Amino acid sequence: MNEANAAPQSPEQGKAEEPLAYRAVRGGMWVVAGSYWSIGVGFAANILLMRLLTPAIYGEFALAMFFYTLLQLRGKIALNYAFAQQRTVTGETVGTLFTLDVLLGWGGALLALVTVPILLHLGYPPPVAWIMLTLAVLSGLESFVGVFSVVLESALRFKPVSVISGLAMPLSYLPAFALALSGRGEYSLVAQAVSFSLISLAAGGLYIAFAQRELFRLRWRYNHRLAWDYIRFGVVTGLGNYVASLVTQTDNFILGTLSGTTTLGYYDRAYRIAQWPSLLLSALIGRAAIFTYSRLREDQVRLQRAATMVLWISANVAAPVALALFLSAPELVPFLFGAQWMPAVPILRMLLLLAVLRPVWENVGALFIGSGQPRRVIEISALQLLILALLGAPLTLIAGALGMASAAVLAIGGGLAVAYWMLRRSLTIDIRSLLLGPVLASLLTVLAYWLLVRLIGSAHPLWFAIAWKISWALFGFFLFSALLQPALFRERIAYVWRLLRRRADGRNEPVEENLL
Repeated sequence: MNEANAAPQSPEQGKAEEPLAYRAVRGGMWVVAGSYWSIGVGFAANILLMRLLTPAIYGEFALAMFFYTLLQLRGKIALNYAFAQQRTVTGETVGTLFTLDVLLGWGGALLALVTVPILLHLGYPPPVAWIMLTLAVLSGLESFVGVFSVVLESALRFKPVSVISGLAMPLSYLPAFALALSGRGEYSLVAQAVSFSLISLAAGGLYIAFAQRELFRLRWRYNHRLAWDYIRFGVVTGLGNYVASLVTQTDNFILGTLSGTTTLGYYDRAYRIAQWPSLLLSALIGRAAIFTYSRLREDQVRLQRAATMVLWISANVAAPVALALFLSAPELVPFLFGAQWMPAVPILRMLLLLAVLRPVWENVGALFIGSGQPRRVIEISALQLLILALLGAPLTLIAGALGMASAAVLAIGGGLAVAYWMLRRSLTIDIRSLLLGPVLASLLTVLAYWLLVRLIGSAHPLWFAIAWKISWALFGFFLFSALLQPALFRERIAYVWRLLRRRADGRNEPVEENLL
């Protein structure tokens, strides 16, 4: 490699490289912190917006998101994961990535433009078509700065992107509220998406100008052979992610087409609420875990330990939060969003099974990608999509949105079972043992809840019912977890505590081998 065309060395690079465990944990902490903030802002904003907007508006946006996901090209070729395989940043790698990303971004926008009249002819509501086109154009604009984010994330430097997203999120809701309060609520959701994208682009441009200037000193060049290398790797990984995203979007298409946008609005909001337990974990797994697994793929022992820990954390964080939502849903939904959203409660309770299963599946998918087996993700996601396609329409015709929710749970569960069977060939991760504790703790917590209801009754103010049900769900789960698997529970909690204390104390001494 020509050293003159390599990225200039930063002061940090001149020092001894920070241990991977610390960099991975620190990067993960920024991802989690940024996600906490974004989720908190989105949670508060949508409480108000759901009181101002109708279910049909949410249904139209959800249906538009399906068509956008179907047509956009950037997600179909995961250039970021292909770039992560490079050990150095050069003018050729940056220039090639930039060129491909821009072509894909605006190619998707062109496809969306061609599709608009087709959707209108088929009878879909006009807002669905125009929202889809708007999202595609935003993706084209974002492609101009995508390379800079990829360079940061491939080095496990998640802080800048997390900070920019954290600043853009609250500001992006201001136009949405203004439109909703002025009687133009049909534009609120797309206005929030546009505002978030434009603010992020502006802030990202400033960061690039001041903190990533060294990339502009490189001679950006498009390398045809390197481009094909990126495409070959990225297509396999990207198609896996694309099919996986269709698994989470096809239910919207089936339900919106068969039952209309109002029913889809109830389903979409129930689905979003059900994702609360897994949102943080998904952000961490999707960004930090894949890059960490990529760096550890030559070390099977450390890779297995890292994957086991993330799986355990995924199950034991998602399960108690899902339990809290399940027990309190009949009171929590009207308390937060208004009585008009009560039809979403039974749908929410069914979809909460996804909240526990999805983080586990996403970590297994990240493990396949990071260990150089991205085709496994495509195969399993295709199976999930097939299950959803075969069961979704008939179950929707039989039971409406609740039937669609059942099909979604069966799809993710079937895919996870096959993924575990495939994973056993390369790693000795006992997923059944990891999940047994959370499952038993959840069942015991629900059983004890029914006994408590018989003792204290159910005629309570909304706020009191919500408080005691959530409190018991969290306390009961961790109590039974500690009683069922005391040694494992203490070991895992102590592990996380050691990592947090080391980062808080600013110590950089080598970590013991069993941490990763």
